[in-house]
Amino acid sequence: MEKHKIALISDWYFPKVGGIEYSMHALAKTMSMHGHEVSIITRSYPDIPEYSTRDGVSVIRIKGRPLPGQHRLLMPNAYKRLYRLLKKGDYTLVNCHGLDSPLGISALVAARKLGIPVVVTNHSLIGNTLYSPALYLAGKLLLRNADAIIAVSSAVEKDSRIMTSKPIYRIFNGVDSEDSVVKVSIPYDTEGKLVIATIARMTRKKGVQKIVALAPALLEKHKNLLFVMIGDGPLRKSLEKKVEETGLSRNFYFTGEIPREKVLGYLDQADIFALPSSDEAFGISILEAILKKVPVVAMNHSGVSDIINNGVNGYLADNLSEFSSHLQTLIEKPALRTSFAQEATRGISNYDWNRIYEQTNRVYTKVIHEKYHNNN
Repeated sequence: MEKHKIALISDWYFPKVGGIEYSMHALAKTMSMHGHEVSIITRSYPDIPEYSTRDGVSVIRIKGRPLPGQHRLLMPNAYKRLYRLLKKGDYTLVNCHGLDSPLGISALVAARKLGIPVVVTNHSLIGNTLYSPALYLAGKLLLRNADAIIAVSSAVEKDSRIMTSKPIYRIFNGVDSEDSVVKVSIPYDTEGKLVIATIARMTRKKGVQKIVALAPALLEKHKNLLFVMIGDGPLRKSLEKKVEETGLSRNFYFTGEIPREKVLGYLDQADIFALPSSDEAFGISILEAILKKVPVVAMNHSGVSDIINNGVNGYLADNLSEFSSHLQTLIEKPALRTSFAQEATRGISNYDWNRIYEQTNRVYTKVIHEKYHNNN
């Protein structure tokens, strides 16, 4: 098998915690284990070295201050340095992760200019907002520079086809069953409690506010519920305040941002996993719940629909009322919780990183060969 020198590029990488961060590193680590030379190129953070190695993967951090007044875009010199890195790096292929990553977008354009084969992994759904037409147009313009697109779910594949006629390959994200788990404790008395866990960035798009909204009705019938909200974000403080004002503080625990091994530790204590996001591109947290044998309730018509078969290995809801009803059913039926969890676990091998590596490497090899052939 051919060995490649690959650059995976995105703003979204550790120490930031999220789906892209985890999946990009897991892919890079697996590629390195299979003999490829892999670098992750990402943005810098204070007190983190510019060059480091993690799990056999070289990590290069682009130094640069954010543009005044915001945190997403860096000053122009950072993108010039990225261009120089790609020009001198002798990379066989560049894989940009996230259409919302300025470094990824810059690398996409730079790789096209330098003649380096370039793949874009799309991890997100544009969704239905006032900005959607402009975002689709921007996507169309940017993806002209790509040789191929990897979509992490059927929903993302459908979204990507609106923006490009380039080859699109559906390759799911994965989960590592051997990841370490840190034992954690919930600072409440959990004796006799039924724990409903949610893992998400605390934003409206992730729908975390819906959990707080539906909790009172569920607690009227089942006073032993404890909602463990795992993650951080702009809504966290307001949600904590709302919970306090409604007298539900003893039924909610907000963990804040925590590393993945602690996330898995909290899932070890959960009875149900609930994710009310309507625009979930894939849902690595769903796989983490399945790995920990926690039955899932999520929203239909998103990336989660590739993982959960409604009524067979979990529940998918079409609206918030149905979501609440499904939660109530699982609260009242422990045998069904066990059945869903066992059935979902049977499919976990589909999301093994070695399998995902093989699928991804085939795409890389095809793109590299086609690029070479077309240039000769």
